[in-house]
Amino acid sequence: MGEYYGYAGSVLSIDLTTGEIGSERLDLDVARGFIGGLGVNIRLGYDLIRPGVDPLSPENVVVIGAGPLVGTAAPGSSRVYSLTKLPANDAVGWGGGGGMNFGCMLKNAGYDHIVIRGRADEPVYISISDDEAEIVGAGSLWGKSIGRTTDELKETYGASSGVLAIGQSGENLVRFSMAFIDKLSTIGRGGLGAVMGSKNLKAIVARGTKGVRVADRKRFREILKGLYERIWRYPKRVDAQRYGFLNFMPVVPKEDYLELKKARVACVGCPIADKEILLIRKGRFKGFTKYTGAFVNTLLPYIYGGLGYDECVKLTDIMDEYGLDMFETFELLKFAENLHRKGVISDEELGGRPIRFDNYESLAEWFDNIAYRRGFGNVLAEGFKRVLEEYGEQSDYTPCVVKGLVAYQSVRGPVFSKTFTPFELGLIVHPRGPASAPGGSSPLYFTFGRPLDWIKRHFDRLGIPRDAQERILTEKEGMAINVGRLTKYAQQFLYICGSLGTCGRGQINRFYSLETFANLYSAATGFETSGEQLMIASERIFNLEKAINMREGFTRKDDVFPERWFEKPMHLDYYEKVEITRDIAYGLLDDYYDERGWDVEKGVPTKEKLIELGLRDVAEDLEKLGIL
Repeated sequence: MGEYYGYAGSVLSIDLTTGEIGSERLDLDVARGFIGGLGVNIRLGYDLIRPGVDPLSPENVVVIGAGPLVGTAAPGSSRVYSLTKLPANDAVGWGGGGGMNFGCMLKNAGYDHIVIRGRADEPVYISISDDEAEIVGAGSLWGKSIGRTTDELKETYGASSGVLAIGQSGENLVRFSMAFIDKLSTIGRGGLGAVMGSKNLKAIVARGTKGVRVADRKRFREILKGLYERIWRYPKRVDAQRYGFLNFMPVVPKEDYLELKKARVACVGCPIADKEILLIRKGRFKGFTKYTGAFVNTLLPYIYGGLGYDECVKLTDIMDEYGLDMFETFELLKFAENLHRKGVISDEELGGRPIRFDNYESLAEWFDNIAYRRGFGNVLAEGFKRVLEEYGEQSDYTPCVVKGLVAYQSVRGPVFSKTFTPFELGLIVHPRGPASAPGGSSPLYFTFGRPLDWIKRHFDRLGIPRDAQERILTEKEGMAINVGRLTKYAQQFLYICGSLGTCGRGQINRFYSLETFANLYSAATGFETSGEQLMIASERIFNLEKAINMREGFTRKDDVFPERWFEKPMHLDYYEKVEITRDIAYGLLDDYYDERGWDVEKGVPTKEKLIELGLRDVAEDLEKLGIL
């Protein structure tokens, strides 16, 4: 197999039914073809997840992985990815989380990936330490929140250990429940928490001392030196470190945030520290401390009900401790409130407790009802795919749902955006449905109306070929930027980030270019690789993820824009000159498929495209199944 550099070199395999634990060497040919982390997860998932499997059955498989830069000194490289069949919408999909300590410790323990099968008879957690793993009884942890579970495991295994855990909503198989990494980073939108709960798996704890070797230390150090110099020279670095997401999303006055901020928190190796600890200093919850991946996340209760900051922070903490996806939870409650107002569901069905978005006690009680599947909360815990099947035609409120999940950022979403960027299109075309950063890494998300020469520099950073740039910048319907064609490359750049293990958030992502990634990967692994080769590998990964979901029945018929997006006022293009009508939106969808080299009518890769990307075995599989 040869020496491993960048990679830890092993894939851990655990069968919770039999208790069997084993490992095998990471196949370096697979690693080179799929980079690592997210990419290798998807290759493993294609091979191991049986088409049509029930997401909550023991036969479903969970894959967790960290890329070759995780555990090195590359800034912002701690990202961890999961892959499983999701119970919220029956797609096979990934979840990405800031790895905090977990990603680094997994690599330091000697593993790049974990493959989990089966179902334990009793609650358990997995302990991983320096080439060893064991299944440990978790009876004392079952029923506890994510925060308490994480704290107790860190007390046992040390503060530097990394913990991936679920809360009560995962235990009770709420189909849109998530897991958390070190109680700060969400992972697994679409139901990873429920999949772990169905396996009686409460948590995974990792710690290790082995370190991660790089092939060319001198070259690696020189690249890092240049990166850190860029970071220290960045004129808005101090503001990024002080205010976090408020620099991009100024949704509240900065002085209000500073009154709540206690400290910034960083994943291992991050010089920006984009996560935070909040302290409520006044009001009914004075003295309460909240760990969060971003302050703006705590404002969702404010958007829906206008509650005070203190109540918003506390309500968000309740959801996080249970492991509830806040976007799904709030939209489901809004949908149920409408059904009740119309008389479709009775006071008795709501247990005599109406849903009130302006009332803290009402929301806290309904979070509890969903997490524990009490009363009508049991219905809502099934998620939108199933709720809409039963009640969809009886409601005046039509949620913006795509592939069974809330399209949360749009002109009609809880996260408001008036422009139509790769993010909004990505919510529609992502193979697994709306995800974190579904449209990839793009300069357009929070930099509205910049001049074209500025945009072109970022296109170069992303490694977009010049002929593709010409197509993107060819005026269409009065729009200077073709979002349909751009989205492919924004997604490809993010998939490189995910496969290497670097953060996709703009605060750190902005300092990386395709060329930098290629040089870092080459120096770390010893596999001399160009930016063009990384881009091809990333395209291979994305097409394989699409192929997995083609086996599950997903095609163009599922890439449907919410009709509410076409009500006035509609999205505008990047320069706010053109309304994105239904015809324009679906024209951009055609352009997206065309730029990917897919069958435009079916919205899927062609046999020729899969073979071109080195996925002949996949093309043959899909052909045998009658899908191609």
